Amino acid sequence: MIAAMKKFFLALMDKDVHKAPLHLRRLGIVHLERFTGSGETCASLEEGLKNAQNAKSILSSNANRKKRKKPAESMDAPRLIASTLAVYSEIGVLQDRILELRRETDRIRDWGDFSPELFEAVIQSGLRLILLEGQPRDMAGLDGALEYLRLPAPKGKARIALLDPSRIPEGFEEFRLPAKGLSLLEREMLDSEKAVEKKRAELSLLALDANLLDGEIAKIESSLVIERLRSGMPQQDSIRYLTGYVPAKEVDTLKKEAASRGWGLIIDDPAEDDMPPTKVENHPAIRIIQPVFDFLGTVPGYREYDISFWFFIFFSLYFAMIFGDGGYGLIMLVGALLATVKFVRQRKPLPDFLKLVYVLSSATILWGLLTGSWFALAFDSLPGFLRAATIPAFAVDNPESGTNIKIFCFIIGVIQLSIAHLKNIRRDFPNLKFLAQVGSLALVIGMFNAVLNLVVDATRFPLTTPALALIGAGFFLVLFFGNWNGNLLKSVIEGLKGIIPTFLSTVSVFADIVSYIRLWAVSLAGLAISQTINGMVGKMVGNSAGRIMAFLVGLVAAFGLLLAGHTLNFLMTVLSVVVHGIRLNMLEFSSHLGMEWTGYAYEPLVEKAEDNETQE
Repeated sequence: MIAAMKKFFLALMDKDVHKAPLHLRRLGIVHLERFTGSGETCASLEEGLKNAQNAKSILSSNANRKKRKKPAESMDAPRLIASTLAVYSEIGVLQDRILELRRETDRIRDWGDFSPELFEAVIQSGLRLILLEGQPRDMAGLDGALEYLRLPAPKGKARIALLDPSRIPEGFEEFRLPAKGLSLLEREMLDSEKAVEKKRAELSLLALDANLLDGEIAKIESSLVIERLRSGMPQQDSIRYLTGYVPAKEVDTLKKEAASRGWGLIIDDPAEDDMPPTKVENHPAIRIIQPVFDFLGTVPGYREYDISFWFFIFFSLYFAMIFGDGGYGLIMLVGALLATVKFVRQRKPLPDFLKLVYVLSSATILWGLLTGSWFALAFDSLPGFLRAATIPAFAVDNPESGTNIKIFCFIIGVIQLSIAHLKNIRRDFPNLKFLAQVGSLALVIGMFNAVLNLVVDATRFPLTTPALALIGAGFFLVLFFGNWNGNLLKSVIEGLKGIIPTFLSTVSVFADIVSYIRLWAVSLAGLAISQTINGMVGKMVGNSAGRIMAFLVGLVAAFGLLLAGHTLNFLMTVLSVVVHGIRLNMLEFSSHLGMEWTGYAYEPLVEKAEDNETQE
C-alpha cells in the first residue's frame, strides 16, 4: 500500500533557522525539499565529504585481503583521511616522475650511456659542440667546409657532432642533452618505483582502519543536509520557509511540534502537478520482496499501484519454474539455514532478503516435487515417495509434460494480465473510461484461445466463436472508450483517429501472453544442461570401472565436473530469473497496469546514531 501524503509549508523566524532542522530531524517524519545551500560552512562540508569519499575509494582499491595486524597506534577518521590523501598524492607525483623518466630514457637510449657533464666541460672550455641527428641521405648534402665529427648511429639514421652551432645543416635536428646519464636515469626510475611500492604498502596499512570512514561520511552527509537547509531556505523579510511532505497519519505529530516551537504551519493535499515521494507500507510477510525492488532501483509513482503482493506471488512462482529443480531448491534452503545460524549467533534479526530466500527455495522444492525434477536425475531412479508426489500431467517422465507446462504458462499469463485490468476497472469505475479496461480484459481472455490455437495445437484448441466475439468486442470498447472525455461522439472520433495504434496494441496482447512461454523454455534449457553434465559424469566413472587407480582418478575428475557444471548452471539460472522472471512483472504486468515507475522514495529527515549535538 502506498501511504497517503500531505504537503506542508513551514514558516520560521530568523531565530529558529539554526535549530529547526535539528528538531525536524529528531521528529523523523518529514520529507523536505532539498536545497543547494551556500556559505563557507556548506562549502567546507562539501569539500570534507569529497575528501572522505575519495579516501574511502583509495583505501578500498588498496586493501590487502591477507589478514594483517593493525598497528598499535590508534587512528581517528580526520587523520586517516588526511594521511590517505597525502600518501596518494605522493604516489601520483612519483608516478608522474616515473613516466617522465621512462620517456627520457627511451629518447636517449640509442645514444648510449654517457655523462652530460663532459659535454658541459667541453663547452665551458670554449669549444661550441652540439649533437645532430638526421637521415643517411642528408650526409651527402653537407658543406665541405663544415667542421663535424661523424658518430656511430643505428641503421637508418645519421649522427654528427657539429663544431659550429650557427650552421646547422638542412635535414638535421639537434639532440637535446639529458640532465643525467642513462644509467643514472634508470637508477632514479627504479628508486621511484620502489618508493611507489612503499607508499602502496602504507595505504594497505591505512586500509585496516577504513571502516572508520563509513561513520565519518555518514556524519558529514548528515551535517551537510542540515547546513544546506539552514543556508538554502527561501527568505522573505524576516521569514524563512521550508516545504515538504509528511505521511497523512503523522500530520498531528507535526502540528504538535510546530505549535510547541512557535512555527507557522500550513497543511494541504498535494496538487495534481505535485510529485510527492512514495512510501510503501506492507505487512512483514509481503515486505520481504522489497530487496528485489531495491536491487532494481524501481519505485512506483505516488499515484500508481503498489504491486508488492502480486509481484511477490508471481515472482515466487516464476522463480520456482525457471529453476525447475527441487535439488537446487534444497541447496538454497541449506544455504539459508546456515546463514540463519550465523544471524542467530550474532543475535541479529533476519534480513528480508534471507526470508525471501526461504520462500523462493521452498517454492522451488515444491515445483521439483510436482514435476519430479531433482538434479536432472532419471525419473525411474528417484525414490518411490518422490515419484508418487508428482502431478502426472507435469511429471518429467510424461511425454506430454512439455505441452502441459506450456499451457500452464499461458494460463498464468492470462491470470496475471487479467488481474491488471481488473485493478484498472476498479480504479476507473464509475467513469465510463472503465469500459476500455473491460475491453482490454476481454482481449486477454479471447487471445488466450488464439494463443492455444496458434502456439500449442490448432486441432486440439480450435478458434471458438465466443473467443472471436471477445476479441472483437474488446477491440471496439478500447477504441471508443480508451479516450473517453465525457462526450460519446468526441470520444468515438478520437478513438477512430487512433485506430492503427489500437489495432497494434490488440496484437501486442497476443504477444504478451505468448511471452510467458519463456518460463517453460528457460527451465527446459537448464534441465538440458544438467542432463548433459550428468551424462558426461556417468561416462567418466563408467569408463574407468575395473581399474582401481583409473577409477579413483575418474571419480575425482567426475566430482569436479559435477560440481563445476551444476554451479555454472545454477548461476546461469539466477541470471535467467533476473532477466525473465522479473521482466514478466516489470514489463508485461506493469504495462497492462499502465505503470511507468516514475516515483522516488520517501526519505524523511531522521536522526542517526552518528548524529551529535555539534550542529547545535
